[in-house]
Amino acid sequence: MLVYIKPLSIFPSLHSGTIFGAIISAISQLYSENKVDELINSFQNTPPFVVSSAFPVILNENKLNESIKFFPKIINIYSSDGVHDKRKKYKKVDFIQESIFFDLINGRLGENELLNKIDDEYLIKNNLLFKKELKGKLNNNKFKQTVIPNNSVNRLTNSSDNIFYTEGYEFSNMGLFFLINFNNNNEEYKTLVKSALKFLKDKGFGRDISNGKGHFEFLSEDILIENDFNINEKENRNNDSLLILSRVIPDIESNDLKKFEPIAYEFGSKRSRGSAGDLRKEVKFFKEGSTFKCNYEDFLGQVVKVNSINTPPAIEYGLAFPLFFRREI
Repeated sequence: MLVYIKPLSIFPSLHSGTIFGAIISAISQLYSENKVDELINSFQNTPPFVVSSAFPVILNENKLNESIKFFPKIINIYSSDGVHDKRKKYKKVDFIQESIFFDLINGRLGENELLNKIDDEYLIKNNLLFKKELKGKLNNNKFKQTVIPNNSVNRLTNSSDNIFYTEGYEFSNMGLFFLINFNNNNEEYKTLVKSALKFLKDKGFGRDISNGKGHFEFLSEDILIENDFNINEKENRNNDSLLILSRVIPDIESNDLKKFEPIAYEFGSKRSRGSAGDLRKEVKFFKEGSTFKCNYEDFLGQVVKVNSINTPPAIEYGLAFPLFFRREI
């Protein structure tokens, strides 16, 4: 399933864990506690679905198939000495236009060739890499990170006590999209997730929904994108790698790092807080755009419980949303 988000206000960064957590929270308010427990427990075996992080899109609401999507930069593009300056420019890129991205992962475009085409066939604006003919469309579009001042109010004196800052994104003529793949096209879980998204549409994404942030409209299509991962497609894939579109928490006890040997990657960490403000257990994850050697018998990553002292345990989502990746030979 392909989900398009049209932000109506300042919007938070939507990584796969954030999206999954919001979906589970919405389901917990729409269905019984037993239903939520059943869903979470199902991720300990064969996950019923996997979720990608959200990425920018120039949304065409009338013709969704003509929307222009951007995917995460593939980590660790190598270059020759002749394109050193362009490699420096490429480091500033966070997202790549869909057609360029799939040329890269399907082996139709080499890494050095991509770098050589920067400033000629490909342009970089803000943190986006795109084909030159798209320049006009991006002149009136905005996808920009911003820092928002907030203040807390003393309810006794009705005065401002503290000023603090939160980060978010401003959108103009742009939106976000993310992907959900359902194992065996399971209709029951599709219904759960669609109900959750409708609920979130009214509630909003993120922590600052009471201040009007994180509100959105959404459109969805029951389609798969080109080169979408299908665990049954094993033939003629022996030399391929996997590229992840989600944050992945490796399962060390199950030897994830031996089964899925990392090729090129960046690592991050997250430590959330409980409702009482106490810190939960830190989790480490591979970032979107990291690549691994193929393994078709298992899923990469895990959903883990993170505890804190004064609040009930929470879960952190860290399963891979992978695409086949064939580097230029």
